[in-house]
Amino acid sequence: MLKQLLYDLAEGVLRISNAEQTVVLVKGERSRLVRFANSRVHQNTEVRNVSISVHVRFGNRAATAESNAINSPEDIASLVRKAEEMAKISPENPELLEVPKSGKLETSPDTFDELTAEADPSHLIDMATRLIKGTPKPFEAFGTISGGADEMVVLTSEGFEGYRGVTAAHVKYNPIHDLTHGYLVQKSGHTFRDFDVELILQRAQDRLSFVLNPAEPQPGKWTVILEPLAVAELLGFLNWMGLSARSVLDGISPLGEKLGKGIFSERFTLYDDPLNPRGYPFPFDAEGRKKGLTTVVERGVLKNLAHDSITAKRLGTKSNACATTLQASRPMFLNLRLKEGDEGYGEILNGSERALLVTRFWYTNIVNPRDLSITGMTRDGLFLVEDGRIVGSVKNMRFNVSLFDVFSNVVSVSKESEPVGDSTWYGPFIAIGAIVPTLKVEGFNFSSSTLF
Repeated sequence: MLKQLLYDLAEGVLRISNAEQTVVLVKGERSRLVRFANSRVHQNTEVRNVSISVHVRFGNRAATAESNAINSPEDIASLVRKAEEMAKISPENPELLEVPKSGKLETSPDTFDELTAEADPSHLIDMATRLIKGTPKPFEAFGTISGGADEMVVLTSEGFEGYRGVTAAHVKYNPIHDLTHGYLVQKSGHTFRDFDVELILQRAQDRLSFVLNPAEPQPGKWTVILEPLAVAELLGFLNWMGLSARSVLDGISPLGEKLGKGIFSERFTLYDDPLNPRGYPFPFDAEGRKKGLTTVVERGVLKNLAHDSITAKRLGTKSNACATTLQASRPMFLNLRLKEGDEGYGEILNGSERALLVTRFWYTNIVNPRDLSITGMTRDGLFLVEDGRIVGSVKNMRFNVSLFDVFSNVVSVSKESEPVGDSTWYGPFIAIGAIVPTLKVEGFNFSSSTLF
């Protein structure tokens, strides 16, 4: 754990800052990714990094400087001076987010696992090797095993102290034949010990017998069973397009005038649950406010948007601790949890006379944010269900849907749920994710077919 080192660096910044107000964020990352393709391990990468972000203010003038080139006290002093110089020549901004005030908030030690933080490469490669050896012919194994530690310390000149230390682990296993026929199993957890390789192999092998001879697709409106990866993709777009109060103020989201109104099925209840130990806890936001359970949608009725101090003031309400950065007002829910239902996954499957079971979506994108419409394709497992059982696979299809329609037509929610973490990152490693069940939805619109 890098906790003490991060605190020491942050305190050093505060001691030398000459600004009227200072916020320092020190982030520590230890992450690893093992990638395998064509049944061979071919990539093993490791990142160990510490970076400092210094945000300073002189009245309504503010600036932020960030660097990971912090090998000496002189490097850190240079970073602080750079932030101060930029702030003094910056234009005044009458709408600055609030600097975190006195208080102390930290994650529980239970959210951090040192063995996962170290991410021993031999252990990860052994897991990959077992997946490769367990892959039946004619399939080849593709996938990644990734994760590590996400630590951050936030200190302010106003007396706030915050620490977040979370570990995350992910496995993506995709047995593929001829580059087109395959099935993806993805699991997320806090530690690499959360994963049972044999269960992952069994989960895949239960479906592989169907994927080699997919039936021709039939575009149109279908009853669909959306597994957690697919549900998490749709929730991400709802969160991004619709639930941020900033999107409402910018005229992008259609949800501003729908607070207190029914917008989805009564079976749909959504929370922001930042302290849930099954997810990746975040006890405070960028303004130092303590996070807690927020009901976003209750039995289909929209209850709350994501607010920081600026959007709350503009819309005449209170912040619910959703500030993501002090540099700009971009509030967002970071720990969504869709409430589980009362039917088992097997019951939902058994009760389906004819449906399509969707493993995940890909290349999803916005069509029109004002009606929450998106488009994308199915991928890595689209299965036909008849009379309560999987009878075969189907070639992939493109969908065009409004999230209003999708979440209004939910007819079943599984009582099982699982965390779906962000297993692919192209910048700093950040442990985030949602907790989601399986949904059964009627009238899901597939607009066209594909060739694979």
